[in-house]
Formats: sequence, C-alpha cells, structure tokens
Amino acid sequence: MKSHWKKRETRGASGGHEAIVEGVIQHKGTFAFLLSEKPGVGDVFIRGRGLDLAMDGDRVQARVRPEKSGRLAGEIIAVVKRAHSSMVGILKKVKDTWALFPEKGSAPPALVSGFAQKITPMEGAFAVLEVKRWPEGGNPASGLVTEILGDPADMRARIDSILRSRGINEIFPPEVIAQAESFGARLEPAQWQARESLIDLPICTIDGADAKDFDDAVSLEDLGGGLLRLGVHIADVGHYVKTGTELDKEAYERATSVYLPDRVVPMLPPALSDNLCSLVPRQERLTMSAFMDINAAGKVVKRRLAETVIRSWRRFTYEEIQTLIDGGKVPDVPKAVEEAVMRMSALTDVLYKRRVARGALDFNLPEYKINADPHGRPLGVSLRPRLKSHRLIEEFMLLANEAVATELFEAKIPFLHRRHDSPDPLKLKALSAALGEMGLTAGHIEGANAQKGLQDVLRQAENHPLTNIINSLMVRSMRQAVYSPESQGHFGIATRFYSHFTSPIRRYPDLMTHRAVKAFLAGRKENHAALPLDKAGVHCSERERAAADAEHKSVDIMRAEMIKELVGTIMDGAVTTVIDSGAFIMLGSTGAEGLLRVNGLKPGAKVKVMIAAVDTAEGKIDLSLEGAPAAGVTQAQQPRGGQGRRPGGRPGGRPGGRPGQRQGAPLNFARVARDNAGGKGRGKGRGRGRGK
Repeated sequence: MKSHWKKRETRGASGGHEAIVEGVIQHKGTFAFLLSEKPGVGDVFIRGRGLDLAMDGDRVQARVRPEKSGRLAGEIIAVVKRAHSSMVGILKKVKDTWALFPEKGSAPPALVSGFAQKITPMEGAFAVLEVKRWPEGGNPASGLVTEILGDPADMRARIDSILRSRGINEIFPPEVIAQAESFGARLEPAQWQARESLIDLPICTIDGADAKDFDDAVSLEDLGGGLLRLGVHIADVGHYVKTGTELDKEAYERATSVYLPDRVVPMLPPALSDNLCSLVPRQERLTMSAFMDINAAGKVVKRRLAETVIRSWRRFTYEEIQTLIDGGKVPDVPKAVEEAVMRMSALTDVLYKRRVARGALDFNLPEYKINADPHGRPLGVSLRPRLKSHRLIEEFMLLANEAVATELFEAKIPFLHRRHDSPDPLKLKALSAALGEMGLTAGHIEGANAQKGLQDVLRQAENHPLTNIINSLMVRSMRQAVYSPESQGHFGIATRFYSHFTSPIRRYPDLMTHRAVKAFLAGRKENHAALPLDKAGVHCSERERAAADAEHKSVDIMRAEMIKELVGTIMDGAVTTVIDSGAFIMLGSTGAEGLLRVNGLKPGAKVKVMIAAVDTAEGKIDLSLEGAPAAGVTQAQQPRGGQGRRPGGRPGGRPGGRPGQRQGAPLNFARVARDNAGGKGRGKGRGRGRGK
C-alpha cells in the first residue's frame, strides 16, 4: 500500500514542507483522519472546509504539513474515489424540501430529489439515499430515497442504519446463494480421494457454547523423544470459492464477516458457512492443514502444509476443555482425545512463555458480552471469563499463522502479510508520561527496545488497582494492523512473518492465503494479475475497519440503551482518556465509557460521577461530577451539543488503530487488545481471540 507524497515548494505555518497525500478518510463530522498507508507514518488529522467534500471511507487527496507537536495535519483538496453510492441518515422536512441528515451529526445534509416507487416519506425516520450528485462547489449532495429503515427509537432500525451507512449488506444476491447451494449438502468419498486422510486422527474443535460454525480444528500427536506434532486444520473454503466466480466476487466485496450483538452478517452464504465449511463432529470435511513438529523448548523444528480430509471426533466448548485441564470429567470424550487435550495444555504453557520471551505483548483486558433478545433489544451485559482454554486456541492459531507465512516467504510465494508496524514514537512518549503519572516506571518504553519496555509495564500492571486502565492506554498507543503484500514483521506478536490463514470462512485475506498455499503445494505461484495484492490489501483493510466500526457502534448504542435507565444515578468511575474538552470515564464494571466535561483530571484517577444524559441514537453518555469539583479541577468550557472526541487514532483502532483509538464511545477492549497482538474476537459466543 503506497501513499502518494508530492513535495511542494511552500511551507506551512509551522515552517514544515507541505505535501499532497492520498488516502482513505475516516470522517468524524467536525474533523476527520486520513488513514496512513505508509509504514512508519502516522494518520493525518484533517479539518477545514474541504471536509464537506468527502464522505466517510472516500479516497481523497489532502494538503498536509507537520505541526509543531509533530502531528501531521491537513485539508482535503479533492476526492479521488467515492466509497459508497448511497448514504444513510435521518429524513427531515425543511420548509418545502426533504433532506437527509447523515449519521455523524455535523456532516452536511443531502437534498432529497425524489423517492423511489412505493416509498412513503416518514419524518424523523432512518432512510437510505442513493446519491445522484456529490457535494461540489458549495452545493450539497442530492439523490433518491430508496429505503425507509424505521424509527431511530427502534433498536433494529438503528442497527440496520449502522450497517447500511458502512456498506455492509445482509442480503446475498440470488446467483451467489444458488452457487453456494450447488455443492450439495453432504460430501461424497470421491471428493476426498486425492487428499491426505486424517479421519483416524483424534481431532476436535474448541469454540464458544453458542458458536454456530466451526472452521478450525486441532490435533496433537506425541512423536516420542520430546517431539510433539501440532495439527491445525482449517476448512478448505478455497475448494468451493474459486477466483472470479460470483461467489468469490461477493466474498471479496464483503471481505469479512460482521459480528453484532443481535446478528451476524457472514462473508459466505449459510450453505457454506454453516454446513460444508463447518467442521461439525462425525462428518467428513475438506481441510487445509498445517503440521508443526515442536521440541520440548517450544521451537518449531519442522513445518508441513497439506490438503486433507478430517472427521472431527468431538466438538468442545471452552468450558469443557477447561474442566478437563482442571482434572474434571466431561461426558463422551474418547480416551485418545482426552490425552491429546492434556498434552495441549502443557504445550500451551511452553508456547506462551517462548512467545513472551521474544517480546510478544499480551494485553489483559475484560471482555464484555451484550445479550440481546430476538428483536435486537439489549437484555444485559455479562463479563466473559478468561480461561486457559482460550489461550490454548490462541497460541495454536498464532503458531499456525506464523508457520504458513514462513513457509510461503521461504518459497518466494507472494501473499498478503498481516503487518503491524512499531508504535508512533510520539504516542509512546505520551503513553510514558501518562503511565508515569499513575506511578509506573515507563520511561524505557521510548527506548530502542520498545517491546521489552512495554512488557515490563504490563508486568507492573498485573496487580495494579488500575490494571484495566493501564492496559487500555497501552492498546491505544499501538498502530493499526493491516493487510499488505510487504511486511516488516508483526510488532505485537514479535515475529518476522505473519499471515492470516485460520479463518477463510470469515476473512477474505485468509482465503487468499489458502490459495497461495494451494499454489505452493502444486509447485506454482498464485496468479494475482486479476486481483493485485496491494489492491486487495487496501480493500480488505478498509472493509475490516468498516466492520469493526459497525461492531463498536452497535455495542455503544446498546449499552446506552441500557444505561439510559440510570440517568441521575451516581456511579464509581475511573479516567481512561484525557482530551481538551474533559475526560472519558469508565463506569464501574459496565464496560461503558462516558464523557465528563471537566479539566484537570489524570488517567487512572478515581471519580464519582452522575449519569447526566444519554443519547441512545448515537450511543453517547454524558457525565457530571458528584458534588463540588476537587481542587485544581474545573468544569470544561465546551458546548453541550456533542460528545467530545479522543485525539488521534481512529475508531476501533488496533495496533495503532483498530484496537485502539475509539472515538468518543466505549469499546470492546478485549477484542481490541487481541487484535493489536494479532488476534480477533470470534463473535457468536466464540469467546477469546483465535490468534488472528
């Protein structure tokens, strides 16, 4: 992914050279971020009149210059490519004209030039507008209303609007569904005759209790002499989804499945995602397998990839595996499988210690699950337990992803890396100062070995009363992980080569990796002429951000829906982030954050706050201090029109972005932390990340 920098002869107000930069915009209403696509270069803070030209996700050109603080800032001068052909917002009557006011409140409205057939205008409803004219020369966008989603007070309509505004489509085209169903409902022996058979190998799946599909399975054989052979077996999606087919085109456009509290929007139709590519027990399934021979020290001494067929012996939940690890009994477990699970437990300890020793970061944050009823209404929030069985799967998936990337690199096979660059030095400097104010020794994180310094801070935070706040601050200082044909390694996992291999059922980059593995096994190179890796990397990274933003936003509004019943209630809170207009406060054990417009607070400070107001449509919570302000703390002079924003980063940022800088709303910290380190929440009750 290349950013396009063009030096200019002029200088900015700070004296730095200006440049023209091209990239994707992440719109925040009164400001935006141009997402950097250049390794080592931070995102660009965008403001000015040019904001009216671009919509969220558009590719733009901006005039950029460094500010005195070192941050890059600029103004949009042109839109290169529109991200969407439609927009979503609230339909309002303005005098004699209908207008659509976008979701991000301060973005300019669009004029309604007409309504599609059978569409009845509804004042104040969420609507979808097909854009016929984009904003230009002072004229607003305009277009045709094609869909009325419903009242903003209706939670289902609210979630629908989140999906539509981010280009996430729940409906598969008929031809795509037909193609997925054309493979039939069951496999026949002739379909796996040419494959390596693992049907007699004790293989099992391990997932959350409410998981609907199972796309990865594991095995562990004792080879003797201190050697173990770990097998990670992944559904062979590439066998069904061939390059260039309608099924493939749709999967590429989606690029990822989306997991919301009330629904799942899959990348592939149910005929594949819920059946042929789901490794259900006692049924033959086509798989791609990575075998790793591991010595007693946890070092992989041999790797092998193969096209295989498996028959899972047992479907486990995380809780069942934890019971076995703890010495308890679980019914209907074959002896060979139980023995393999106990070996897996011991191997997990060795792999984890080895990974940490090389510098990998292991953020430890609570993970909250929002439970919703069939109508999408939130019922409550529960805290997921942190079990060793979660770490077991994480370690095995991390190892498989690394092994596949190493094999492909050594064979000179082009593939999409999962790239995670080193943190921005300015963010580490700010993090060091914040941690120091909380009583931690953190100056060394700015040194040459940032990984070891950050690991030391994590150790200091283990028994600290503000451990969750410390972990979240660290996560937010990381860069965003992206897909790229080039890689300088993965900072969070501390490995030179890393790919996504273990979830082709829900991530298109994994499917591309499977195709590269198939090419490798056939002694050829995958032809990327039809879909260049750099183009695919940019697209998949953009769709991943859109999915993460939708996931986070839906959680925000569901939390707000529950917390609105607590308006006027006093709660204990802790400062997570300080901004110009105040501070974000974590509210007890709810997992929610609200904005307290008070200056003078420091990260980690404990405060008692009152729930002052809740905007359920935007998922925002306003707070006020209980009683008189403490000495040195003053009420910030900030208009009450909208909730403040955290500086820098982007919503749902990961190492540097998607885990990380959520803008003005609570986030799923555990999922963020895992993705920063290379993992991604599984959704659908999958529990902890799978090292992805």
